[in-house]
Amino acid sequence: MTKLPSLCALLLLANTPAGSGVEFSGCIVYENEYQTLAGETLYYAVKPKNWFYVQDNNFKLYDRNKQLQQLYIGDSNALYIFAEGQPRLVADTVRRPGPATLTCLPTTATILGYRCHLLRLTEGQVSTLVFYAPELRVSTSAFSRCPLLGWAELLQATDGALPLRTITIDTQHDVTATREAIAVMPMPLAATEFTTTAPMR
Repeated sequence: MTKLPSLCALLLLANTPAGSGVEFSGCIVYENEYQTLAGETLYYAVKPKNWFYVQDNNFKLYDRNKQLQQLYIGDSNALYIFAEGQPRLVADTVRRPGPATLTCLPTTATILGYRCHLLRLTEGQVSTLVFYAPELRVSTSAFSRCPLLGWAELLQATDGALPLRTITIDTQHDVTATREAIAVMPMPLAATEFTTTAPMR
C-alpha cells in the first residue's frame, strides 16, 4: 500500500472535525452513472441505485433491485458475493495485485451538506477520484483484513472517512463510472442485521 505523502496526511488530520471519534452507523444511498469518455450514456437509461449499510466491522450492499449484492461480517472476516440470490464466500487471501498511486488534491466539495476532500487513486489505465467526508468515519482497523479489492486500502488512505462521490475513468475500456450519494441516513444497526438471510431495512 502506497503511503500518503506527509503533507496529505497532515491535511487529513487538520480537517478532521472535533468529535469525529464517533463511528458512522447507518445507510448511504448511492446513484450510479456510466458513460463513455465522450459522454454517451451506457447500460442504464435511469441511474441505478445502491444501498450501503455499515455498522462496526460489518457492511452490506444492495443492488438496484434491492437484492443483497455484497456482505462482509467482520468478526469472521467473511466476505460474501451474491449472484441470483445465492451467496459465494470470497477467499480471504484475495487482495489488490499491486499498490495504487495516491495523490491528495487541494479540491473540496460539499455533498449533501458534508464537506468532502479529494484523493486520486491511479492504477494502470484506471484513475479514480474519491470525494470523502471526514464527518462520516469508520474504523480502519475493523476492515483492515476485508478481502474486497481496494476497500481496506481506500479506508487507510482516507483515515476511515467514507466516500460520497467516486469518479472512475477507465481509458482502456472507454468507461467513466460515477457513484454519488443521494442520501445519508445515520441509524443504529445491530450485528444480527448482517447475515445472509437478514432482511433489508
